[in-house]
Amino acid sequence: MLRIAIFLLLLIMILVAAYLPKFRRALGMTLMVLLGAIGVIIWEDTREREMAFQRIPISQAQLSHMQVRPGLNSRSFVVTGRLQNANQTFIMHSVTLQATLEDCHATECEIVGQEKVELSLEIPPNQARDFSMTIPFPTMPKIIGEPTWQYEILRVRAR
Repeated sequence: MLRIAIFLLLLIMILVAAYLPKFRRALGMTLMVLLGAIGVIIWEDTREREMAFQRIPISQAQLSHMQVRPGLNSRSFVVTGRLQNANQTFIMHSVTLQATLEDCHATECEIVGQEKVELSLEIPPNQARDFSMTIPFPTMPKIIGEPTWQYEILRVRAR
């Protein structure tokens, strides 16, 4: 509300200064104030975005019941599971998840696919939600041995 009022006030001052030559100096001052206000708004927005990723530690976001099935083509998979928000205060809005596919044969495993995906899911404090998402692996070779999956949460965004 305050931002709208400031914007309208500045707009009125610019219009008055444009039509009345006496107020040209005020126009310059208004433009400086306007640029300063825009800078403050951008700074606040950037700070808020950074804080959103610091509110819930990664250790308080937990994956469970993870299952994988083939997707629509040979290079995509449907991953289902449950995501829990163990934080007491903040609502989880999204997580960045890294899925790693390994091809295991004998005693060795090699990574054949690794993708990062954004999972948007609103989870209140101390609650969990089930999810299902398709993860494409565009450069994955054919799996020779037994496929194994590993999951890692890289970032948590919260409000």
